[in-house]
Amino acid sequence: MKTSTLYRLSYIYLSLPLFIFFATWLDLGIGLIANLLLGFAFYKAFPKGCDIKLNLNSKHWIFIISIAFVWCFCAGIGYFYYQSFDYHFKNAVFRDLINYDWPIFYDRANTPMVYYMGFWLIPALVGKFLIICGASFYNAFIVANIFLFLFAFLGTMLIFLHLVNVVNCDNFKKIVVVILGFVLFSGLDIIGYKYFTVMGQPFEYHLEWWATFLQFSSFTTSMFWVFNQFIPVGILILMVYKEQNIKNFGLLIALSLFFAPYPTFSIGVIMVVLALNNFIKSPNKLNFVIENIMSIPNIISVFWILPIIVLYFISNSEGMYGYYYIFSYTTPFRLVLFYVIEFLLYALIVYPKYRKNLIFNVLVVLFLAIPFLRLDQQNNFCMRASIPLMILFYCYIVTFIFDNNYKILKYILIVLLCIGAMTPMTEFYRGFHFMAKEKKINLVADDIYTLNNRYIRMPVFGYDVNHQYTAKEYKTDIFWQWFAKKTKGLND
Repeated sequence: MKTSTLYRLSYIYLSLPLFIFFATWLDLGIGLIANLLLGFAFYKAFPKGCDIKLNLNSKHWIFIISIAFVWCFCAGIGYFYYQSFDYHFKNAVFRDLINYDWPIFYDRANTPMVYYMGFWLIPALVGKFLIICGASFYNAFIVANIFLFLFAFLGTMLIFLHLVNVVNCDNFKKIVVVILGFVLFSGLDIIGYKYFTVMGQPFEYHLEWWATFLQFSSFTTSMFWVFNQFIPVGILILMVYKEQNIKNFGLLIALSLFFAPYPTFSIGVIMVVLALNNFIKSPNKLNFVIENIMSIPNIISVFWILPIIVLYFISNSEGMYGYYYIFSYTTPFRLVLFYVIEFLLYALIVYPKYRKNLIFNVLVVLFLAIPFLRLDQQNNFCMRASIPLMILFYCYIVTFIFDNNYKILKYILIVLLCIGAMTPMTEFYRGFHFMAKEKKINLVADDIYTLNNRYIRMPVFGYDVNHQYTAKEYKTDIFWQWFAKKTKGLND
């Protein structure tokens, strides 16, 4: 498999949902222009060919496919298996995408949907097509979930293949270590959970609330709770880091924003640092700006694609809430403990190798900074903006393990990684536990059912979460008045 093939598949995978969004949520004329421009940017960014190959034989493929399948299945994707709490909302979003005309307008709540729902668009189209063909809504929903699983499975495969490419795995042993290590990578949450918890845990068999709303989620936690953000972000950040093709950064950041707004902040910072570093090193800075910064994908994305996506998201009601003070829910002492347990111990061990590495040092600075950027009550920004940072951090760690030097530090690192693995293992255990307890496999979390209500009660917690998915001021929002397709409700 050539790396050009891997990148082509990744660009197609990430771009198709945005093409669908422009075609179905925007006014016909604006949507046509947007898709023509997006198509031209996509064509210019699309890899033209590369002779570098990933040396994968049948044994490698069987292993990669098997781990991707099991991980997606245990994550609850597809309505087959135990699902974590957040699926109450994800199933409702997916069901509404199948059941309602696009753009979705909720007549009971008198508001359109505003949410990063790009990951569900392709499977939802399958469900809509089946309903048009005469299938019942229940059957259409189940089949659409199968396609959702396949879409997630393909995306997870792409993440694993990019990892193999980034870490330069040249044998089966390295592939096994890199992929299994990725699934089991986490900070040392078990220590925080065991010794520093001062509040009751809101979810059973879930370790990462020991520091309340401070959280750098493990990859398995992200997969089990926010797969719709984690999978595309995983592909994107590995593409950005390995390829470092500044000509395409504008398109990639637009795709990232469409799938996952909060992680886009971290990806954007990494892009800016890479671009500035290359600019400084460039012998002809004017040519660098003309050829790289002012590329067609960058110009189209920055001046057309990104503004549309931004206008859509800023119409979300939750975006009006503002900034929250970090120490209203934690203490300086607990914050320091969080830093130490989540990443500093790892960073100190590998620092001798990467002390002069620009991106590694940027990761450390961002890890220190993002807990303070609390943009909502639950500090989801900290939980999600850390995803791309943790992925690159993992790549540095596993590369350190493969280094023939630093043997004592390597053994200490491996011990810490084994302790950290308790977090994702607990995520797996939660599903096994409740499956055995209830004697049922598909323990789905689907209590909300639809978001078409004035008041949407969050299960367990009880408070209203309607604002997370709506645009209360849609009658004055630029996106809904000038760009969106006028459907019933939006015309009223």
